[in-house]
Amino acid sequence: MSGPTRRRGPGRPPGSDSAETRLKILHSAREVFSTVGFDQASLKQIAEDAGLTRNAIANYYSNKMDLYLAALASVQEVAVERIINRASAVERPVHRRIMTLVETATEFGWTDRTFVRFFITATVDATRHPELRDHALLPLQTAREFVRETLDTARRNGDIEPDVDTEAITQFVGDLLWGLAMDIGFYTDEERMRRTVRSVDRLLSAALVPAPAGVPADGAT
Repeated sequence: MSGPTRRRGPGRPPGSDSAETRLKILHSAREVFSTVGFDQASLKQIAEDAGLTRNAIANYYSNKMDLYLAALASVQEVAVERIINRASAVERPVHRRIMTLVETATEFGWTDRTFVRFFITATVDATRHPELRDHALLPLQTAREFVRETLDTARRNGDIEPDVDTEAITQFVGDLLWGLAMDIGFYTDEERMRRTVRSVDRLLSAALVPAPAGVPADGAT
């Protein structure tokens, strides 16, 4: 005698892989939310973009807020943690460690622009929905914390000049990452971005690489 027949949930595509379907939903959520914003987006739009039914979305996310928070978590878990893990593998020099963060974030942004587009628009949505603020800003806060800890460690180890304003550089890198995400998501092309990143490398090197012994940090004689 055969066992009991398993019934699939309403609206779930037969034979679909659960993890693959979830990724498809999150991709479409980032796309739709970044195009029309939290207030105007609907689960129906997201389902249509993903090629699913509204009921299929409900199998994974019970409402729009639930899905929005899951999309934000995907930016944190998939993008930011991958980027920071790669940068963390670089021990020194300090400017290379931070530049690896910038370069990896830039490269990742081109692989799937829904991540950077949604990251940018989520920070705007958070101004109208304070309950979203902590979730929307978490990726940027995580990156800033990485830069801050990197600079603090470098100062303790004598890898940067003692008068380097680590707080200002941390703020600069955070603002830079936000601006790069805006450019990648909505404005620039890859060649212009590569030139921008090369210029950032020179700026951070000038700010963080200690002057040779006996040479003043400002280059004066």
